[in-house]
Amino acid sequence: MQRMTSLLICCAGLFASTTTVSAEMTESSAERFADAYFYDIVMDHIQGDDPANYHMTESENITFGPLLETYIPSSSCYKNDETCSFIPTKEFVATVFQDDEPVNVIGTYEQSAGTYAFSTFGSDKETPKALMDVQGHLVKYTEMSAWFDYDGDMLKAQTPNSRQMISGDAISTEAFQTLLIEEHSSIEESAEEGLMDGAGGYSDEAKSNNPTSNTNRLIGFAVLAILPFGYWFLKRRKTA
Repeated sequence: MQRMTSLLICCAGLFASTTTVSAEMTESSAERFADAYFYDIVMDHIQGDDPANYHMTESENITFGPLLETYIPSSSCYKNDETCSFIPTKEFVATVFQDDEPVNVIGTYEQSAGTYAFSTFGSDKETPKALMDVQGHLVKYTEMSAWFDYDGDMLKAQTPNSRQMISGDAISTEAFQTLLIEEHSSIEESAEEGLMDGAGGYSDEAKSNNPTSNTNRLIGFAVLAILPFGYWFLKRRKTA
């Protein structure tokens, strides 16, 4: 509990320290943010860091693929008696091309209603290519960094992690739901015993209050808080 409290305080401090920076780098839509900031953010990494760390060279021939909104499994995907569905995260990502080759991924998210800010820059080598082939909804299973192209019925694996997770190239929504329930059976049992006194089903309350979920959420908040600050630091270092 003491560690959790310390992490919360740390996250709160980081959010407070980056409020001004986020305000300087915001737009009213994902498209406007991408147009205004994506190129400069990538160039700051090329000029201020070792480009090789981002699968890039020093070339300034940078372009971007289309913005794709990401989706994640809803709580219904963890319940046997409900139809699995996927919910938007309000984060949009795009492939970064250098000399017409897909090299990385950059993103923006809805920081507040009608306000979009910088979310992420950086990925493995496979994901940039995978984003080029998405025809439906881009679904991410965060716990395994697995990306899927969802057409409303089937989830097509987009990366090696995705194929490893489902042991194949594609999986039906129903089979994917079964897989998620099996993978989270231990969490389901502990949640039912601790919060529901043995009642059936996997409730939203149980899912949101289990330790793994809370820890992952805090780590996510911390990462989102640090990213704009790191970008601001790079800008200050360049102009110093």
